[in-house]
Amino acid sequence: MKNSLNEDKELNNKSKKKEPKKENEKFFYKLKNWWPFSRVSGRIIFAYLLAIIIGGFLLSIPGVVLDPKNHWNFITGMFTASSAISDTGITMIQTNTGYSFMGQLFIIIMCQIGGIGILTIKISLLVMIGRKVSLDDQNIASSERGNNSLSNTVEMIKDAFVFLIVLEIVGSIVLFFGFYFTPISLDPSFAEGSVSSPYNDFGKSLWASIFHSISATNNAGFDIISGNSLVPYNKPGSTGYLIQITFLCQWVIGGLGYPTYHDIKKKIKARRQGKTVKFSLFTKINFITYVTLFALGPILVFLTEWLTVENSKILLNGHYLGTNKICEGGMLSTNQEWVSDGWKPTHVWMMDLIFNVSSTRNAGFATVDVNNFTAGSKFILSIWMFIGAAPSSTAGGIRTTTFAICILAVFSIMRNKKSVEAFKRKIPDETVKRAFAVVFISFFIVVSSIFVVYLDSNKMLFGTDNTDHTDATIIKLIMYVCSAFGTVGFQPFPNEQIMQLGVLSKIMLVITMFIGQLGISNTLLAFVKPKNKQNYSYLEEEITIG
Repeated sequence: MKNSLNEDKELNNKSKKKEPKKENEKFFYKLKNWWPFSRVSGRIIFAYLLAIIIGGFLLSIPGVVLDPKNHWNFITGMFTASSAISDTGITMIQTNTGYSFMGQLFIIIMCQIGGIGILTIKISLLVMIGRKVSLDDQNIASSERGNNSLSNTVEMIKDAFVFLIVLEIVGSIVLFFGFYFTPISLDPSFAEGSVSSPYNDFGKSLWASIFHSISATNNAGFDIISGNSLVPYNKPGSTGYLIQITFLCQWVIGGLGYPTYHDIKKKIKARRQGKTVKFSLFTKINFITYVTLFALGPILVFLTEWLTVENSKILLNGHYLGTNKICEGGMLSTNQEWVSDGWKPTHVWMMDLIFNVSSTRNAGFATVDVNNFTAGSKFILSIWMFIGAAPSSTAGGIRTTTFAICILAVFSIMRNKKSVEAFKRKIPDETVKRAFAVVFISFFIVVSSIFVVYLDSNKMLFGTDNTDHTDATIIKLIMYVCSAFGTVGFQPFPNEQIMQLGVLSKIMLVITMFIGQLGISNTLLAFVKPKNKQNYSYLEEEITIG
């Protein structure tokens, strides 16, 4: 009893000390209570916002951006900077022709910062020079990279940082040979001067290998090849499978998450010492979910493309045939109709499906025109973008573990279990509730963004539809917004049309990319302040649900 009384006295004394006495102290006390973010989340959000603002300024400087129309265009610069720092890859200006070498360098540095993490880079540099890392920095970096154990944060970040840098170096070496020795297609369908060929050019191949290795590892989706991503390397006579496979390996590894790298290192180290170390629950759930979605995605898209009424441009070869049609006024019009020439070789359509569908989970690189997918396939790809890759990885979305926990919770309810379990472990109820909150809030953000862009930029969307309405465009818009939230970078609209988006639409897309990269927990849920535990609870009352 004495101890409890002493504790109460101490708490009362502390609360009395905290009460402001002067008017100016009261003002700052109220301001502190009004500030919605915690110290940790506030510093993370402020650091990324500052990086986007500085990046937007740099990417609007004449000489950095080549088109005079975009000189000092801060909105366009901020949009590109946000896309780079969030590792999204959607652009308004074609990267290989619209920016100078300095502009491309700024973009890839931002991709690196966004993929590894601003505070992660800071800690890694402090460790390299032998400086101590403060508990405050560890706590913030732990929140940024999604590690629950503060004691392992520095070690985990160091392991992941070294692992990703080595992956980028190895990838650069392989890609150099790929770019240097692989001829690139200059198909007539590409706009004149839109393709930059590094073939048999040492300097261009070196820069292309460094740029794309960083972009692929960080799941950024930026390329300096063409306005059609990697499509020039997927044409007859210019099939760059070495480049495609290298990209695929890099973004898959980059999307597995920091804790997974750390667990793999611990497992290898333990085996060398003759010890046994189990993978964490995070690694098990994340890896199984990742592999399942990796395999299931191409299968679903294949079924959608195969069973649809229209001819699939992904599975079949074909060409456009001009047909004349007489209109009501007697005018003669020519329609371009796509005619199938039969199935593509099996290895071609399989590689196209695996590369492009898995790219929707992480990277945003494409070897086929995104609009060649049917509407059903675009819908599946949008769902895959919404899910994204692992937490504390270089990718976005709601993340694999969030999706897996929600699925496990549904099965627990169906089996009439009181708790959610996996691998003989119970998942905390608070984690399950947050997972459902993340899914609901994310869905609300995506729907709101689609609604805002549709209304604000309806004139541009109406102009992209071949019909007299915008029905055919809505699936493209859904895909585009999901691409922004999942930080993927698939663009069903060309840059010229994206430039015509309204200012409100651009700001909404920047916010969507920002939230998609940092995650709901570090952004919107950061507004939730911890409250004192209540010593009471209300009476329960049943309510009917669907």
